[in-house]
Amino acid sequence: MTTIITRLGLFAVPLLLLLLTAIAGYAYTQIRYLSLPIPQALALLTVVLPFITGISAQRTYGLVRRSANNEPYQLTIPLIAVIGFQLMYETIIATLALTHMIPPAALLCGLESKWKSWWSAHDANAGEAIRTIQDALNCCGFNTVRDRSWPFTEPATCAKTFGRTQSCAAPWRRSEQIHAGLLLLVAVSVFIIKVLSLISLLTSTTFSQSRWARPFKQIGHTHDVEDVDETEDNRATVRRLIEENAEEYRDEPNGESSTRAIDAPNGEDGHGPRVQPSQLADGGHEWRT
Repeated sequence: MTTIITRLGLFAVPLLLLLLTAIAGYAYTQIRYLSLPIPQALALLTVVLPFITGISAQRTYGLVRRSANNEPYQLTIPLIAVIGFQLMYETIIATLALTHMIPPAALLCGLESKWKSWWSAHDANAGEAIRTIQDALNCCGFNTVRDRSWPFTEPATCAKTFGRTQSCAAPWRRSEQIHAGLLLLVAVSVFIIKVLSLISLLTSTTFSQSRWARPFKQIGHTHDVEDVDETEDNRATVRRLIEENAEEYRDEPNGESSTRAIDAPNGEDGHGPRVQPSQLADGGHEWRT
């Protein structure tokens, strides 16, 4: 059963990593297309994250297999550093992506600041950016359909020309949250895949036969030896106590002690006076020594 799960994992993990790469790539293209205030570098780093994770996981698995086959291997410090770096890498991406999702009210500040810079520039590039957002989200202006909309005319003609009734602030903010959520999803999914892969690797037969598992086996053997020694010491102590008690309370030879008190005449035993009943007399029973 474990072998089947391992084989399924070998096929499923690459497919999941490819899917996560595609999701991150889609988020990156939408961030650029909608001019969202999410750093493009953050999106690019998220795109390459599944690829880096796949390479490092394959490298680690190869080292374990060569160790199981008693082939020369080397657990280099750079490999350990890469694994630790990836953990920080994923944490940073998840944290930065989360800042573009909550709190919703704070996101409007960054969006309005960017829209205002385009409106102030009033050039072709700024107009193209505003027009792209309005066409993609089917909206006009920022806070209202007449608030700094494209075309740059006075009065604003966007709503009348294109027949739109909603402003762009709410749908643009929602788009930022959705694509930041995709980046967060990729980072968390890669982390989960990495943890499950490590667990599967540590519990596999290949790892148990490798040199990397020997320190863990030696630790377990040491504990077993200590338990056995402690058990033997306890048994020796109990045996010694039994022998001492046997010497102290052993029966006297020839079985004389059981009948000496009965057969010995009065005073011959040398162990002091005996109590014996007196003859019956009037007035009751009396005991004498």
